[in-house]
Amino acid sequence: MSTLSLVPLFWFAGGCGLLCLFHARTLIRLWREPALAAPVVIVESDDWGPGPVEDAEVLDRITGLLAGIRDSAGGAPVMTLGVVLGKPDGAAILADDCGAYHRSTLDEPRYAPIVAAIMRGCAEGVFALQRHGLEHCWPDSLLGQARRDAGLRAWLADPGARSEALPPALQSRWVDAAVLPSRALQEAEIRAAVIEEAVLFRRVFGDAPEVAVPNTFVWDDVVERAWADSGVRWVVTCGRRYEGRAADGRLLPASSRIVNGQPGSGGVGYVVRDAYFEPIRGHRAEQVWKAVDEHAAVARPTLLETHRESFIAAPEVREACLAELGRALEGLRQRHPDIRFLSTAALAEAMHLPGSPFLLTGRLRRFCVFLRRLLAEPVLVRALKLSGLRFVLPPLVRILSRV
Repeated sequence: MSTLSLVPLFWFAGGCGLLCLFHARTLIRLWREPALAAPVVIVESDDWGPGPVEDAEVLDRITGLLAGIRDSAGGAPVMTLGVVLGKPDGAAILADDCGAYHRSTLDEPRYAPIVAAIMRGCAEGVFALQRHGLEHCWPDSLLGQARRDAGLRAWLADPGARSEALPPALQSRWVDAAVLPSRALQEAEIRAAVIEEAVLFRRVFGDAPEVAVPNTFVWDDVVERAWADSGVRWVVTCGRRYEGRAADGRLLPASSRIVNGQPGSGGVGYVVRDAYFEPIRGHRAEQVWKAVDEHAAVARPTLLETHRESFIAAPEVREACLAELGRALEGLRQRHPDIRFLSTAALAEAMHLPGSPFLLTGRLRRFCVFLRRLLAEPVLVRALKLSGLRFVLPPLVRILSRV
């Protein structure tokens, strides 16, 4: 064999070596990430909390819609509710000239219909509760900005104001965004807020959820440890962690890349939510079907992010959003007869349980999934091309899949 003919072989071997050298952590994470034996879909809906009595009617509508759909094992789709237990009491705050914080919380009698509707959905097995903050902001950040911002004071003066209308930077609960760039909160403040939220959750719903969803996906290790100490076992992420807001209010660059099953601080585990379904923003069932196809190809669950705002709009918009949710879920049953609907907590438990029937078995099948994940991983695109693996792996996966 001539020296010239060995050049491609050396190039290929060198590329593989460099891939392992510079991306070892990514390769290890992708291999260790649990691989699912069948498609799993969860609808994650954030921001439910204090609101008008009409919200209870909407929640009952969602319960009826989900209860009428079943997966291959007879399970109904689960909508996790990221519950925000309170909201700023704007009238009281303004009466104090923004000098002290006051809140309105779900344990007040006027919100009893909403709590009852949530509990009915839980009893039907179609709602599962998740922590999403005592409010969708840090109180002192809100007060600090309200003293300078007439628009924010107008929001406080509106009895029907929703947290969705707050400036995005203020919606990041676990940082001080009164002045940008944001600053980290004191650990004692964080721990006190986490405990207060857990206590109120137990008072309103009888228990505090084991799943937490960071507001706007901004949080840090201090928050994680406080959550863990208060009973949180799983943290929902978008596949990245952000730890603050820049001077322009945008998210700071992500501090870490996260995959399903990866451990965090205090013993919590991560679940990734990186698919989006906001019908009020024009998202359609076809986008859901595409996302599930892509996630199933790499043996990952599909957690669909949606928010309360899609279901509390004007009646005709709300009806269209509900219809699109139903169309998306019914279409999934037809496209994936083996689909499973779970709660996020149940999925997390299954991914960490050795021998779980939800997990893919067999080293060859796991290896095929690993190769597909390599091809789908954005940070590996350049390395795979330079090494030649980008062109070798697809036919290799096809061959191994037939074995």
